[in-house]
Amino acid sequence: MQPILLGILGLEYQGFMECETNFLLTLVNSMERGVTENKKPQYPAQSWWSVLMMEPVKEIPGIDPTQAPLVKLTKASLINIPITDPTYGKYSIRFNQDVDPATEINMVIKAVMAEAATRPVIASINALDRFLHTKPSLKCGIYNVLDKALRELILRGDLTHIILFSPYGNPQGPEEGNHSEYGVYIATIPRPRHEDTVKIHEIGYLFNEAVLSTQRAL
Repeated sequence: MQPILLGILGLEYQGFMECETNFLLTLVNSMERGVTENKKPQYPAQSWWSVLMMEPVKEIPGIDPTQAPLVKLTKASLINIPITDPTYGKYSIRFNQDVDPATEINMVIKAVMAEAATRPVIASINALDRFLHTKPSLKCGIYNVLDKALRELILRGDLTHIILFSPYGNPQGPEEGNHSEYGVYIATIPRPRHEDTVKIHEIGYLFNEAVLSTQRAL
């Protein structure tokens, strides 16, 4: 598979332990790991645009997503990116609770595996953010579905590089934009400063590095 950048809105390390997600806990101990940082308020679109533009973004840029620097550099396929509503990419849903978490997660992973056979992939899973603001009791159920789906993706055996990250942590109350300021970074690419957090726009640079590394190895 080609390199994969997979963002999971609202994912955090505390959830791994609370929900006993065995595969995610294994990844923490077997791959490069760190913490992402994103100050409040954190919104899905601005956070993802910061990744795609490779610089901090406060205002939504008025460009086609395919013209964002990271997409142009990597020629990546986009899947379910929450920069529009419905989301942008090969798989697309409304950013509400119409689609259940398991359907979104499994359809995104299916699309990632299909697209990554021929080109780099940038994808997002948004179920935690879509549901936990108002239904926090669903947390471990969603984590367990994520754990199973990520196991299927990562243990396929033909993975080159993957960056699994969250642009912010767990939703904290009913208001969108209110989340923990610290998310997850688990990857085959080391973070730039081991003593510091990973800033959201740096994720774009790290994924471009993963794509370039794969190209050099061919």
